[in-house]
Amino acid sequence: MLFTVIIMLALFTLYGHLREYRATRALPHLSPDPNPPKHTPRISIIIPARNEARCIARCLDGVLNQHYPNYEVIVIDDHSTDATPHILAQYAAQYPHLRVLSGTGLPSGWTGKAWACQQAAQAASGEWLVFLDADTAAQPKLLLALLEYAHTQERDVVSVFPFLELGSFWERLLLPPFRAMIYATYPFQRVAADDAHTHEVMANGQCILVRQRCYAAIDGHAAVRSAVLEDVWLARHLRESGAQVAVVLGCTAVRVRMYTSRSEVFEGLTKNACAGFRSAGWRAFLAGTVQFALALLPFWLLLTTVIYVGQMGFHLSSLLALLIGLGTVLAALVLRALILHQLYHLAWPYSLLWSLSIMAYSGILVRSAWLVASGHGVLWKGRIYAGT
Repeated sequence: MLFTVIIMLALFTLYGHLREYRATRALPHLSPDPNPPKHTPRISIIIPARNEARCIARCLDGVLNQHYPNYEVIVIDDHSTDATPHILAQYAAQYPHLRVLSGTGLPSGWTGKAWACQQAAQAASGEWLVFLDADTAAQPKLLLALLEYAHTQERDVVSVFPFLELGSFWERLLLPPFRAMIYATYPFQRVAADDAHTHEVMANGQCILVRQRCYAAIDGHAAVRSAVLEDVWLARHLRESGAQVAVVLGCTAVRVRMYTSRSEVFEGLTKNACAGFRSAGWRAFLAGTVQFALALLPFWLLLTTVIYVGQMGFHLSSLLALLIGLGTVLAALVLRALILHQLYHLAWPYSLLWSLSIMAYSGILVRSAWLVASGHGVLWKGRIYAGT
């Protein structure tokens, strides 16, 4: 009986890891070397900034030096209390295609980011809008790559997952399972499918290209004014209005470092997980369950193998079970190492920590589920959010 269990666990482990590896390989990418466009419609890059002194200079260095002839950059300062306004003023004095706006008071029922984006979009003159987070670093061909993908794939909305820079141990431990949850909950191919249901559609607010007339048709961010995950709900409203949406990786086109400290990691992931439970519901729960089971399968397999060998002693079947168990676990570690290296450029030893990563991130998910169920708000950048 135990030998049969070992075989079944080995098959499930190999199938699950091979399936995830193949799914990773199949993720669509922005072109690293886009062709020059035949037409150059005006593009407005919009960056909401609230207390971003740590990263706003790097962000501006990227967006202000694009290999694209017809664009503007609009940064809206959302009541920053650090050095952000001073840095913005210095850049605005040097770059004529940069406009810095001061955000007005936050209206009731709005989240800070949605209100900032709405104000900036109303001042934009572009045929296309690009919403970028202040912690992103655009490479020189980002606009070219975005526009090429939108035209070749006939999309009205293209959202990008940037290359995720991981500095501290906590970033490397917790952010990869966070991204894995997103990929599992929202398969990119389903997001772009013509028959995709609204609940299968999403966007990543770190980088979104959207046709201005499609954005205006839903009244822009006013449609998602109270949403913490304004990017996901914006994509859904756009899809409902008839816009064609796509999500891609942009590892060569834009980079991001989301958090730098343990407190930022925990606070940020809690905020995203809370809103994710409200927007994805059972799909997020199912994706999390699958990820948790897949991460622990190798250890269940090893434990079952050890028990079987202990019962059988030195025997041909026990030797075979040991080979199956160890071989399967090694294959799973290799596949996980390949995934982590491809997506995050992490060294292979981090594959040994994957189960710990999943369990630690699951702890954040459990706490977030409690916050959702109990109706507590979530603190983020000095504001309390209780909405979706």
